[in-house]
Amino acid sequence: MTVPVSPAGDSSYPQSSGVSFDGSWERSGRSLNSSALLALLGIGVLYFNGQSLLAIVAVFIGGISENVADGGYFHTLLRHLRDLADPLRVAIVLSQYLLMLLPTVLLVRRWHSSDVRLYIRFTGSRVSEIALALLATLMIIPSSNFIADELVRQLGIPDELMQVGAELFTARSPVEFVWLVFVVCLTPALCEEIFFRGFVQRTFERTMGWKSVVLVGGVFGLFHFNPLGLISLSILGLLFGYFYYRSRSLIPPMVAHFGNNLVAVLVLYGGSQGTAGPTTTAIPLWLVGATLPVGIVTLLWYAKVTVRRERHREGMENLRYS
Repeated sequence: MTVPVSPAGDSSYPQSSGVSFDGSWERSGRSLNSSALLALLGIGVLYFNGQSLLAIVAVFIGGISENVADGGYFHTLLRHLRDLADPLRVAIVLSQYLLMLLPTVLLVRRWHSSDVRLYIRFTGSRVSEIALALLATLMIIPSSNFIADELVRQLGIPDELMQVGAELFTARSPVEFVWLVFVVCLTPALCEEIFFRGFVQRTFERTMGWKSVVLVGGVFGLFHFNPLGLISLSILGLLFGYFYYRSRSLIPPMVAHFGNNLVAVLVLYGGSQGTAGPTTTAIPLWLVGATLPVGIVTLLWYAKVTVRRERHREGMENLRYS
């Protein structure tokens, strides 16, 4: 019996045994980093341009009410966004699945491996690792949001403008809430994690090791084109990348991503009840002080659990091939 051998350059921790590197890029021996970079640029351009076109179509399909709301420019803009909310949400879903997920799967299959699931590590994970990843994310959310709130406050961004930004992701009924969970929580957790972690980070990781977590975490923040949320989004990108790197599975970062977005939808849903528009509440400093230490301890616990699991796996493989 022979031990599976990875191609040259794929020697950094962690390895994925059993993957067949039979894609055209692998066979030609071209740079793995170039593959990841081209995927970022190519799919990024396709996604943003395609989403813009879909948004334009959504505006024409949805139409805009000619009635001007009382209260000035911001209230009128909120009214228009409510009219277009569902068509724009459909555009978001279509762009995520057709312009991000589908090209990612096709490129992985063509360039790297016919076994896409194993390459991107869409494999099972221990319940303890999933639970710890989710808990750590929930405990870090107040701190990352506090940073974003402080940036908004220091720049003097009007509250009305923040309400406009939140309108598209605010539900005002249980049915709309379920629809938004699919649009805002499930869809990005699946599509963005397969793209960023499963393809881009996985490929960079094969030559860069843990540095791929930092690189892709920063790119994840930039990718959302949200200057006010750049720091908090990059923190989340680092978290999700760390979960993926340590667990060797997409499941923990997917669950963490879903949990983060669900909290945002819940907060906006709660703030919209009985109000004219979505409301956002500043994160109190005491909440940051209470949750951040728990988040740090949970991350350390997560590291310990994954190290223990990896040592057990290596021990089993040594016995298998001895």
